Amino acid sequence: MKSRLALLQTLLAASAILNAAEPATPPPQTAPPPVTAARVAELQGLRFGMFICWSFSTFSGKEWTPGITNLDLFHPTGCDVEQWVRTAKEAGMGYILFLTKHHDGFCLWDTRTTDRKVTKSALGRDVLRELRQACDKYGIKLALYFSEGEWAWPDPPGGTRRNNGGVNPEMKQAQLKELLTEYGPIEYIWFDYAVGDGGLAHAATIQFVKSIQPNCFVGFNNGDQQGADIRLGEMGRPGPLDDPSAAGPYMDKLAAPTYRLAEFTYPILPPHEGGAMWFYSLTNHDQLCLPAEKLYADYLGAVKFGNIFSLDVGPNYEGKLREIDVRTLRKVGKYIRGKLRLPPAPASQGKPARASSVWQNNGAYAASAAVDGMEHTRWGAAEGARSGWLEVDLGAPTRIGRALVMELAYPRTQEFAIQYKEGETWKDLARGTTLAGPCNFRFKPVTAQWFRLNILRATDTPTIEEFQLFR
Repeated sequence: MKSRLALLQTLLAASAILNAAEPATPPPQTAPPPVTAARVAELQGLRFGMFICWSFSTFSGKEWTPGITNLDLFHPTGCDVEQWVRTAKEAGMGYILFLTKHHDGFCLWDTRTTDRKVTKSALGRDVLRELRQACDKYGIKLALYFSEGEWAWPDPPGGTRRNNGGVNPEMKQAQLKELLTEYGPIEYIWFDYAVGDGGLAHAATIQFVKSIQPNCFVGFNNGDQQGADIRLGEMGRPGPLDDPSAAGPYMDKLAAPTYRLAEFTYPILPPHEGGAMWFYSLTNHDQLCLPAEKLYADYLGAVKFGNIFSLDVGPNYEGKLREIDVRTLRKVGKYIRGKLRLPPAPASQGKPARASSVWQNNGAYAASAAVDGMEHTRWGAAEGARSGWLEVDLGAPTRIGRALVMELAYPRTQEFAIQYKEGETWKDLARGTTLAGPCNFRFKPVTAQWFRLNILRATDTPTIEEFQLFR
């Protein structure tokens, strides 16, 4: 009897191990349940959320961090998940979008599929579990980012790697099953196709997700969009669902009739030199931050078009949000709650403007595009130009004491001057050598009708998103 009992116990234990290791299998190919208008309205009501990117790239200083075998690279001195969620609440946010796994395969939850996970790192904590609990405490919803492929996975059979990404459809499904069954309701999944689909096509991925959580929306930042509920907008902007240009540079030619909702996302860090954009990576960036007024303007745009706006905010080496991020987001929250009012519009907004030259004589790059108050438009000088000026006519003498300049994408200006016209002479108000991100210039107020940004030297064609003047 004892030997039979021992044998039975052994068989049961072996069965449990096999079942735990058994990869998830795709469900029968039946159509997912239709998305209801009520569910769409529920997600639209979230409006504004915090996209949290925290992984190897935080410590490597690079956007992508391949080839890591030693988990010691991820060595935060702590992790204050409650600070993240509390700040989101103070900012008037409705959800958090959390990076569960980047292309390097490092999992920020206690997965059973691999040892490349946060609980095997020096931190030794299930960050996603703690985040879920904090979200529940503060009444914040949870969405997930998930890289479909990984660099360390095997080569696709008979195919080519996308950005060196391999395939492992069984592990992809097993990881998604853990996320969707062990961490509560998920509002949507932001699938990153940058290194491929991991060997499970997008249609099958949608089917698999919906078989576990039918109300979870699914979106892909590139690749096949058919069946996707949500249009993702990496580096996008507010805009209607039928305007693909609002989805940013990676999705502007992709669309699906199944879209019910548009999301857009970009980092709180303005364009800068060195380090990463989506991850915290260098302490010398600790004073770089987009202004609360811009973030609030895009929040209003999201509300206008029924979008959701995912603002990327990367925790630092300690595992906390930067002080400047917390201050800025609290200010956005005050705008949202009506405790602060936006300052008056710039004196230059919508005023007549002209320039030394225009890119290919194209009206889309006219001087007026730099004073229209919309950052996705811009003035561009003629091809090959390495200097140029942009002039604004305020219509009447106006007392001006501040200027804002936003240069396109990456610093290219080497010398510039902000000037006003007195009689027939242009006089300097401010001079400098670089324009990186939103640059504010304060000076002794002057009264004049004509002002200009004079780019004296540049490494590339002068291109300005905004040149605005303030009373």
